[in-house]
Amino acid sequence: MLIKQRNKNKEIIGLTALEKRLRKDDRNRQRIKEKLYNLEAGYGGECQYDKYLTEFKPRYPHAILHDVTLIYDNIYFQMDSLLITPSFIMISEVKNIAEKIIVKSNPLQFIKEYTSGQRIPLRSPIAEVERKIHLLGNWLLERNITIPVRGLVAFAYNNEMQIEEKPDIEIMFTYEVSAYLRSLVINKEILGRNEIRSLAYEIYKNHREFNPFPLARRFDIHSAEIIPGVICRECGRVDMKWQNRNWQCNSCGRIGKDEHESAIEDWFMLIKTTLTNREFRYFAQLECRHVAKHLLGKAPTRLVGRGRNAHYELLLEGSRQPKSTLST
Repeated sequence: MLIKQRNKNKEIIGLTALEKRLRKDDRNRQRIKEKLYNLEAGYGGECQYDKYLTEFKPRYPHAILHDVTLIYDNIYFQMDSLLITPSFIMISEVKNIAEKIIVKSNPLQFIKEYTSGQRIPLRSPIAEVERKIHLLGNWLLERNITIPVRGLVAFAYNNEMQIEEKPDIEIMFTYEVSAYLRSLVINKEILGRNEIRSLAYEIYKNHREFNPFPLARRFDIHSAEIIPGVICRECGRVDMKWQNRNWQCNSCGRIGKDEHESAIEDWFMLIKTTLTNREFRYFAQLECRHVAKHLLGKAPTRLVGRGRNAHYELLLEGSRQPKSTLST
């Protein structure tokens, strides 16, 4: 039973918007592109894991949740995938690394080796899984649930892997996960069907999605470096102007009504969590404050305060907000 699907995270969406609004010669552009590339590669590996996991169809009751973040003792911990069975819970940590992986023992260490022979030590995914096992176990104990919590590390690429000594936590490729899970024996029923479903929805209810916004502050980018304007959905240029009660693209001629809503979303993702009429006029390249007020009133925003203290806040994050989907 799939309880929570995986969605593209907010940081990928925000960085995509940020890249479009940085000049080609901007000093931040390369590091933003690299960060975005790594996040998209990681997301691609996780989606590959999800695809293979659809082959896991056991006869016993179970629940699957992808990309879950919980809080225990004010500590946030994110799990790439979570499987709840009658006798244990399995946390999966998914890694997307194309190069050769060397797993050394005593002490346990993961090393990435390039074709050139260069080696770079990696943060141990096993240490990450062990941390999450500990935190999830305590999170469950707070709810009077005692059940073994296990973990595995899955690599999305079919790259070469050299393991000196097999660690306690299983390491495998994503295409092996379904077969591995099918091989596990359910020898004790700690949770019944209804209890599994109840726990899955309790986890879903307590999921707290990471909010990285505003990105300019997070990546130490001055707001003046972010290109203002309304982006054309047709040609992708920042060249739309408000004319005759429509947005018209001076580059390709596209005419639209609500293109400013994407600009508003970009503002909240990139620059600030509030937006004034003056700021909107600057960012959307509008001249008339009355037109700005009208457009803001129709956008997914709400007006807070009056007079000089008035500002707008994002009411709904619309199509750019990653949405969790319940399915059974």
